[in-house]
Amino acid sequence: METSNKLSYSKTHLFVEDGTQYKIIAKVSLNDDCKNGIYDFSITADIYEKRKNGRIVYAGGGCCHEEIQKRCPELAKFIPLHLCNHYGAPMYPEANGLYHLQNSGKETTINYLRITEEEYNALSLAEDQKHFKYLLFSLGIVERWKKEADTLISELETLSGLKWENPYKPEEERFTLTLSDEERANIEKLIKDGFYTKENIEKRKEEARKAALIKKRADICKRYDKDIAKAEREKKVMLYIFDSGVSTENVIYYNHSNTVRFNWSDLSCYKRISKEDFQNFLESVDYSKLPEGIKFEIK
Repeated sequence: METSNKLSYSKTHLFVEDGTQYKIIAKVSLNDDCKNGIYDFSITADIYEKRKNGRIVYAGGGCCHEEIQKRCPELAKFIPLHLCNHYGAPMYPEANGLYHLQNSGKETTINYLRITEEEYNALSLAEDQKHFKYLLFSLGIVERWKKEADTLISELETLSGLKWENPYKPEEERFTLTLSDEERANIEKLIKDGFYTKENIEKRKEEARKAALIKKRADICKRYDKDIAKAEREKKVMLYIFDSGVSTENVIYYNHSNTVRFNWSDLSCYKRISKEDFQNFLESVDYSKLPEGIKFEIK
């Protein structure tokens, strides 16, 4: 059998729905067209509609997995491995898998990881990605993924008439799930020491919850302390001007630039200060009683 670093097979099926003729072209492939450094499975379809005037128009495409399952059931076995690599692992299994486990429903997690309910319950004990990855290996899930992928690669080889040859060496591949002996030993030591017991996990969660509350409170204090400091600085400036005998009616203090502007408003209802009075004020300013670097200007 001829070898190839790409495998693909397409199946065309004609069908009628609600009196309209359609053609679906389902395609299964194993390739690295995106140049990600790893070969992935893909099963997609293009659907065409035949109009009453005889024109063939594109009706849709992409995953269309429900239509593929319905119209080309013999290819349905490839659907669970869509976007999985040739080892059978879904994309970012430890990160995405743990996310689904902690944030999505049971069905979503089971479907994404292709696991049983019993395995789901076992994985639910994972607290972090390292522990989660260890469980994927120790429960035999990674090994099963590989067997499932090997089976479908063999079937795709039969369908395409080609023998797949991976152009990448293992060390050249990216996005692969591995567990080193050191990682395994570290996790097993933590397990032995009771780090991952339910009680200790709950204890750490409670500590994290309390720490989050303390941080939130500190953030609130920091935010309003900053506002208070700004208000106090403005108060200090305005009182200094007022106590100097100068009207503050048409004066504004810009906190962001530490600048006081006299006659900032052109509205007639605001009394303006003369340039002479402004100059007299400047000459009498005691900068030691004001914010460092403060500037005065007149409009």
